[in-house]
This record gives sequence, structure tokens and C-alpha cells, in this order.
Amino acid sequence: MITEVYAYEIAPSSYQASLFLVGPTPRTDDAQSWRPQALQLLSQYIDNNIDLVVFIPEPRNGVYSSNYLDQVEWETQHLEMADALLAWVPRDMKTSLKGLTTNIEFGRYVESGKLFYGRPDQADNVRYLDWMYHQVTKRQAADTLAQLVGEVITYLQQLLSECDKPIREAGERYVPLNIWSTPPFQNWYRSQQPIGNRLVSAKLLWTFVIHKVNLTFAYALHVDMWIAAENRIKSNEFIISRPDISVVVPYWKHPTDPLASEVILIKEFRSPGRTKDGFVHELPGGSSFKKGEPLQIASDELHEETNLKISAERFRYLGSKQLAATWSTHFADVYAIELEQYEMEQIKQVIASGKTFGVQEDTEKTYIEVHPVKEIGQYVDWSMEGIIYHAIFNNE
Repeated sequence: MITEVYAYEIAPSSYQASLFLVGPTPRTDDAQSWRPQALQLLSQYIDNNIDLVVFIPEPRNGVYSSNYLDQVEWETQHLEMADALLAWVPRDMKTSLKGLTTNIEFGRYVESGKLFYGRPDQADNVRYLDWMYHQVTKRQAADTLAQLVGEVITYLQQLLSECDKPIREAGERYVPLNIWSTPPFQNWYRSQQPIGNRLVSAKLLWTFVIHKVNLTFAYALHVDMWIAAENRIKSNEFIISRPDISVVVPYWKHPTDPLASEVILIKEFRSPGRTKDGFVHELPGGSSFKKGEPLQIASDELHEETNLKISAERFRYLGSKQLAATWSTHFADVYAIELEQYEMEQIKQVIASGKTFGVQEDTEKTYIEVHPVKEIGQYVDWSMEGIIYHAIFNNE
């Protein structure tokens, strides 16, 4: 089912998916709007079980408001609300289909992950849009409106299939589906709802999309939150989110002096690091593009970064917590492995050989280190230090 929402009209209070028709709008009789054709194609492509709201930045009666800001504010609000932007640019510089505002909207949202772009072959002055779209998304511009509609509907249907609760209400509508459908967002939002907190509004600030696997890996979202316990709205914060990670503490425990126990660390250049040597020193760990259990991810990351292959029964689960609760929503599932002395000696031989590890295609290059617990604070950050102490001194 398609619900059409024209300029100045109010969006439904709840729906499954929304789409904004971005592109040149005729303001004189020298050109016709392309949007009626887009709506006709959408009705042919859309699954009847999907509740799709389409935002159309043209007045239903053809009469624009005398106050230009009414149009600007409506478009700005609904561009933010839209789950996908269908940007069709049949630019004709000889008519009113110049679409100069479209250039601004294209540039603003092309990196959001939710914009899909196309233009007819004869469109004027679109080479830069073509280049930027491919540069950012690794996709080619659609040549026909039918092709573009098909791409957008496929995208929305895929996201909806990944949602446990696709219908969003009120402030939830401002969270686009490519964020709403992700486990990191749902894990965070599910933690808020039982205590009565809810989204009043939201604004997507930034996304990091891994286009080769069509994955929204991380995002920043400004949120206005109703805090039930305090009966107020908090509106001056944003959340950063990424997939949860698995972390492993591989250590050899000294028989008499726990502080002389040794821990395996990974040294790697990471851009945010503020360390003396420019490298981050941390425990083996990470996340996976593929769906998998935390234990399997932990085992895979340990092998990838240290070449250690340890049987599952030796992993001791320590729990799951946030690493930086005032900054990022993601959790770490932590496991400890108590190594035999001969295994630690094998690791030291690998270190002496100068061998490095990591995934080359991800520009990942890691080095193995071994340090005694009493010196560990010289290398790791507070979160890693706490995890290590917990593994060594709370091993029951």
C-alpha cells in the first residue's frame, strides 16, 4: 500500500517505510513533473504487504505557499525522515527542470547510505553527480526511472525483512531503516524501552557503510530522548554505535605471583590512538561482517591476530559490558584463556621471528606482544586494563 504525502501535508504517525522523491521540480508550464510516472512505477513494484509512505515535494493542488520557507522546512523535515531517497535528475537547462536545489540535496545525503540516483542519458550537467555517486556508493547511476525504482524497492524490502519490528511510531520515524534494522541500534533501543524511555526525535549525523557487503557498520545519531524516571526530554547528546565485539584475554598464570603472570597483546596502528609510539596495544578481538555467535567470533579473531587455535571448551566466559558507555553503545563479550607455559613460549618464538598478522585487504597489520601483568598499565587503555585484571584475579 502506498500513502502519498505532498508538500505541506503531515506524515502518518506510524508506518513501515518511507521514500522521498528527490529531483528537479517544474515551476512553469515549460516542463512536466516526472513524479507521477515514479508513483505509477512504485505501485507496480511494491509488495502489497508493505506500508510505504512517499514524500512528494509538490503541492497536491499545484499551488505553492507564498512563504518560501514553508517549502524549505517541509522538505528538510521529510528528507530527514525518509528511509530512502529516490533521486531522479532529468535535468534540462532550457526549461524549469534545472534542479539546482537537487545538487545540494544530493551532496548532503549521498554518503548516508539511503540515496539512490539515476538520470536519463540526455540529462544536462550530471557528469559530476555520476562521478560522485559511483565514487561514494560504488554503484552506477540508473539510466531509466524504472531501473531506479526497482533498486530502491529492492533496498527497502531487504531492510524490512531484517526488522523484527518494522513499524515505527512518532520519533522513531526519524531513524532510517538502514539504521533501525541493525542489531546495534535495536540492542540499544530495546535497553531503553522497558524503563519507559523513548525517542522523541532523531537526526542521522554520519554513517559508515561498507559497500562491498552493503553493511551499515557504524553511525552517529543525534537523539532527543524522553527520560521517564526524570519526566523530561534530554536533547543535547548523540550516540555512536557499531557492532558488538568479542575480546579474548590469553594469559599464562604465574604459580605464585599473579602480577608476574603474562598476557598476550596485539599492537596495531589505529588512527584514534594517542600513545607514545603511535600504536594501540590491546587484547585480541573484533567483530565480524557475518552473523555469528560471540564465542565463534572470539575464536576466529584470536586465530587471525595471533595464529593461536584454541578449542572452544578452553574459553572461559567473563561476561558482556559496554566499553565506553558515555560515548558508544557497543558491548564487548569477553573470554579468558589460560595458556600452558609451552604455548606462551611458542608465542614468544613467533614474536622473535618478526611475523605479523591481520587482514591485508582491510589494511590491518598486527604484531604480537607479551607483557607481565604488573607492567600492563604502561600499554593498554583503562578498559583493557580492567578486563585483564578481571580475568587474572577473578578466575573462578
